[in-house]
This record gives sequence, C-alpha cells and structure tokens, in this order.
Amino acid sequence: MEKATQLPDLIRTRSATLALLRKNRRSDYFLTTALSNNGYDVTEFYNRSTLMTWLEKNTPDMVLVELDMSGASMATIAAVRSRYPLLPILSLADGCDGETIQNSIISGANHFVGDSADQNKLTSAIDRLVNFRMEYLRYVQVLPYLRSRIEASIPSKLELLGGLVYYLTEELFKHGIITLRQINVKVAFVEALTNAMEHGNKLDESKYVHIHAEVSQESARIDISDEGPGFDPDSLPDPTSKENLFSPRGRGIFMMRQFMDEVTFHAPGNKVTLIKYRSADDVIPRPYPWERRLL
Repeated sequence: MEKATQLPDLIRTRSATLALLRKNRRSDYFLTTALSNNGYDVTEFYNRSTLMTWLEKNTPDMVLVELDMSGASMATIAAVRSRYPLLPILSLADGCDGETIQNSIISGANHFVGDSADQNKLTSAIDRLVNFRMEYLRYVQVLPYLRSRIEASIPSKLELLGGLVYYLTEELFKHGIITLRQINVKVAFVEALTNAMEHGNKLDESKYVHIHAEVSQESARIDISDEGPGFDPDSLPDPTSKENLFSPRGRGIFMMRQFMDEVTFHAPGNKVTLIKYRSADDVIPRPYPWERRLL
C-alpha cells in the first residue's frame, strides 16, 4: 500500500504521468500525440514485462491499457492491479465487444473508454480517475488520526437490524480493519444484536438495544447491551459437541467468537463487547461501498 508520506503534491490533473501499454508496435501514434498535446506526460510500452519493470522504479498517476482479444491485456491489468492496488487503470476498448470490456473490469480496470479518438471522453475519464486517486490518498494520509464513535439506541425491532449491521460493517471497512474476505464479521453483529433483541428484550418494542462503538485504524470495539435481566453465557451447551450439533442454543455466541478477536460478556449478562483488530498493516481502507470488490 502506498505510504501516506508518499502523497503527491496537489497537482493540476493535466500534468499527470501516464503509462500507456500499446497492443503492438503497429499502433498509430495519434493517441500518444493527442495525450501529450493535452498536457499529459506519456510513456509507451509494448509488453507487460517492460511495463512491470518500469513500474518498480516509477510511480505514474495512471496506467492505460489497449485491450486486445488474446487475453494478454487482461493478464497485464490483473498483474498491475495485484501489485499496485491503488493505481488507477483505464481500459482503452476501441473495437472491443461488451464481454471483453467486462473482463477488463473484472481483471481490475477502474473504467474504460470505448473510443480513444474522442479526446473529450478520454481526457474526462483520465481526469476523473486521477482526481479520485488523489482524493483517496488524502483520505489515507489523515486516516491514522481519525477515530469514529457511534452511539445508538434502537427499539427491539428485527427489521432495524440489517441497517445497523450494514452501518457498523461500513465503519470497519472505512478504517481498514477488515477486508472483503473478513465480511463475516457481519455474522457476529447479527448474532449479538439478535440475542439482545430476541433473548434479552424478548422482542418488546418498548425496550431498547444500546450500541456504543469506537473504531480507529488499529481496532474496532463494539459494546451491545439490552434491557433484559441478563444470563450466564457459561451455562450454554457447547454447540460443537456431537449431542448439540442440531441445537440452536449457544450457536450465536459460538459464531461471534469465530469472527471476532475478542468476545466478552459483562455481568449480569446483558452486555457484550466485541473487538476486532486490524488483521495486517497492508489492509487497504475502503471508504466507498461501490469500490469494495476483490482485487
């Protein structure tokens, strides 16, 4: 992941540095000339290995890839995306069908242009992606200093559960606590909130579930309490033992422990604390829901 200290100075987008992978050496020079005339600094490449070697020593603002039908361009996009997850990739899809364009997006391209000869559309797409990257890098730069605090008290209505789970999960994504591979933290939230509403408050809508959460770049702590009398979690049967495999009792707490790093119940048993730590230093924060897909 790019370090915050490497955040580029605020630049005019048209001074952006572009790496352009051509389909072959027979590609015309109109595209390079047009980009240069629009103020971009363009470096051309004709194969993936040369591009990847250059990227090891240089940091462009974007990679442009001319799509071909052989699959080589898809492999290049996937390789760049895997090695440089924050680097924008624009597919140049002149003459390509919808399936090829879709495959380029699946491989890791951020966007595509169907007619690179249309300078207005091309420069507009480049400017949007470069500005988006700058916005994201500024967000990453300030993220270590941010801490989110969430307070909520909701009636015991199961229909409210989904929205609250979504909101809590989003905060973990925004701070880089979890990746898409750890999306099952949602299961822990669902189980804890369902226990509070259903078992603690007996679905009495006059009783509330109270949530207090603090999320930073290092960890997330979520306290969930209900207005019921509480219970002894140690009295629940082991859901993994053979005789209890088909019993629902104790399964919710078991699932919480599977997907959270720490689960602590507080006497008299009507409050639980869930803690999730950031899994690795290179987890990429995902502040935009639409942008969260496997890289």
